[in-house]
Amino acid sequence: MKGIQIFTDKDHSNFQVEIFPSENILGAQKLYVADEVNTDFKGFGVAITGASCYELSLMDKSERKELLKNIYSKDGLGLSIGRLSIGSSDYSAELYSYDDVPFDRELKHFSVKRDERYIIPMIKEILEVNPELYLFASPWSPPGWMKTEGMMCGGYMREEFIDCYADYIIKFIKAYETYGIKISAITPQNEPNTQQTRRMPACIWHPEIEAKFVKVLRRKLDENGMDTRIWLFDHSFYGTSRVLWQLDNVKDLAECCDSVAFHYYAGYIEETKAVTERYPKLKLQFTEGGPRLTDHYDTDWCKWGIMMSEALACGYNSFTGWNLMLNEMGGPNIGPFWCGGLVTRNGVTGELAFSGQYKAFSHIAPYINKSSEIRALSVGNYFGQPIYQYPKRKEAPVGFVIDNHDGRTVAVVINPNAEKYQTQIVLDGTMWYAELMPESISTLIIEE
Repeated sequence: MKGIQIFTDKDHSNFQVEIFPSENILGAQKLYVADEVNTDFKGFGVAITGASCYELSLMDKSERKELLKNIYSKDGLGLSIGRLSIGSSDYSAELYSYDDVPFDRELKHFSVKRDERYIIPMIKEILEVNPELYLFASPWSPPGWMKTEGMMCGGYMREEFIDCYADYIIKFIKAYETYGIKISAITPQNEPNTQQTRRMPACIWHPEIEAKFVKVLRRKLDENGMDTRIWLFDHSFYGTSRVLWQLDNVKDLAECCDSVAFHYYAGYIEETKAVTERYPKLKLQFTEGGPRLTDHYDTDWCKWGIMMSEALACGYNSFTGWNLMLNEMGGPNIGPFWCGGLVTRNGVTGELAFSGQYKAFSHIAPYINKSSEIRALSVGNYFGQPIYQYPKRKEAPVGFVIDNHDGRTVAVVINPNAEKYQTQIVLDGTMWYAELMPESISTLIIEE
């Protein structure tokens, strides 16, 4: 047997060293493979926003092709999921819906033609690299005339338009299909608990109205012979109680949904396990969370490694980050936030920069496929650091093990501390010694 450790820290990027089996080192932290297994993981991805498509369209075609191969091919990150926006999101170059003619209940003026300039072409180029890319789509706002206040930025959804809005969503799915773009799942609303103080496309949905809409949409999808899945909610972890109230109190709602989607902006991911504990047929999907342009943009690999590790441990079915690409100002952007892209393209020089999230993906995504068995790593006999070290006590390492039944075992381990960590990972009774560098993410590959 042989082993290698590939790690990224502040001084190294995907640096490779050999690791060896070891006798017991009493002072080294032991990491054991947990019994609970996640065997239903669809894959990793990012949002292919309007802003991302605009930035991609500005690139030289050959350079863009190389970048997309780097992100979506099996020789690169191998991302297998993409999130699209239905009309404008806050990360779009322009603000519009697919029917901006007031009170066009018959949707005679519905059109996705505005997407033909740079959004649809970029999606199609990505599909050329990975034709099996699983695409789901989310609306940031219905057309303004379906809402209170009559505009896309802010307001509440009006119940009288939910039937019309279901037709609107179906028209979107069918229109994209004519371009060879299959939408496999829909979330009813991006972040239904907020209108973002009217600064961007957003819409608040009352839980009962949202549930009614989901049931109408499911019925209409079925009537049209469409197998598109519905992922409920699409907002932060703290909204678990809202979701459970809907599922408990709206008859047959659980049967209308395939999954519940969550973002990481508030609450704890462990809260969301209550959904699948109470409704085992539903799945959990992580659908948004990305780099912040002005906050450790290219060095936060530990943050994303931990978040991905927690999602896998909680049995999530997929993990999708935020924007694929933005410029050095975090744009184009018609909203108030300072997000960064998975990749940043400098608008002056054309130079590309890669986020910490990209680097975390590079340690995880290429090693997981649809047949992977994923188990969390548990820390043995960890009591924390002595209190005299307060407030500089170290956190325990976090990670998981991947078994693809291909003769090798892959472990991903994150050390978020400012000091190195001595670890021994116990695999099939053998201890493998690995030093985890400060603030590092490591991929350990053991081959028989």
